[in-house]
Amino acid sequence: TPTTPTPILSGLVGSEMCIRDSPTFALAMLLGQDFPKIEFDFMGLTLLEPNALITDFIMGAFSLYFAIKLRRNKEEHGFLKYWYYFFLFYGLGSLFGGLGHAFYYYTGPQGKFPTWISGILAAYFIEKAMIKSASGLNKNNRLGKIAFVKMILVFLIVITVISTKAYQLDHKIGFIPIAINTLIGVFISVASISLYNMKRGCVNFKYLLYGVLIMAPSFFVFMFKFNPAQWFDKSDLSHIIIIFGITLFYVGLKKLNYQGAPFKD
Repeated sequence: TPTTPTPILSGLVGSEMCIRDSPTFALAMLLGQDFPKIEFDFMGLTLLEPNALITDFIMGAFSLYFAIKLRRNKEEHGFLKYWYYFFLFYGLGSLFGGLGHAFYYYTGPQGKFPTWISGILAAYFIEKAMIKSASGLNKNNRLGKIAFVKMILVFLIVITVISTKAYQLDHKIGFIPIAINTLIGVFISVASISLYNMKRGCVNFKYLLYGVLIMAPSFFVFMFKFNPAQWFDKSDLSHIIIIFGITLFYVGLKKLNYQGAPFKD
């Protein structure tokens, strides 16, 4: 159990940095509850969660790197084009997420809106990418239409949620529809269509499936508040898990043959 909060760090190389309202550098694991947010002063600004800022930026850098690598080939097939947009928006959303955590005192929950918007778009683009590899399931673009309508519905649900009194009492509930949408987009569409293509003989879709399986624990880590330590909490652990997952996604994309099935049936 965290002890009485005490300042534990100050004078960090050229800037004043201190931790307020935090346990005595807690290393004990917490389950089902969060550590107090790490607060620090930097160049006259009061910032929060340097750990989330760092891991969000690392995750964003990985995703944007993969987007840059795919950019030159994105016109080769719609599948690659939509994966490019997934990595692009996921990377930008991660960068905005880190800033939203750090500058929360100044932006409030509104500082997380760019990340939420990027997250909804990223889920849509990954769904569109996978649909492009399953033309046999997408007669008359029915799956594409479903994905688009779902994206619009998620936006409307989020707008509705953030307009309620419940949201004013607990801002975290605004993220719930986005988390569920991401679960559907990544963990269901990627996994199910990868399995579909593997059964058709496209074995290298297994890397996309592996990426989903690696990323799956991140959802439970975050939702059930599995916090290994104050400086490495549920958000940080989730980010590291997701980095391994999206890396496998990229590896899988590089191993697929775009001159054969399912891209040229």
